[in-house]
Amino acid sequence: MASSFTKPPKIWSDQVALLETRGMVIEDRQQAEFYLQHLNYYRLCAYWLPFEANHSTHTFRPGTTFDAALNLYIFDRQLRLHVLDVIERVEVSVRSNW
Repeated sequence: MASSFTKPPKIWSDQVALLETRGMVIEDRQQAEFYLQHLNYYRLCAYWLPFEANHSTHTFRPGTTFDAALNLYIFDRQLRLHVLDVIERVEVSVRSNW
């Protein structure tokens, strides 16, 4: 079943501009466009939700930076990888002892 999208896609520079109009400080536009291109706007938006002042308008608290949201994503990714590593070790240990 095909789904239809109601919003037209935005190019990465437009996504950066949208974040800036909502109050996010973006010090390096090229870096922001790179991460939006490779990680996706919707993956990253979960990490800037804590920085929103108003969830209905998606405006950010003063001083919110793209780097702060990106660092939260990087921390979450590293934590997830460490947890998966530990789970794998526990699984191997349990299997070898049963």
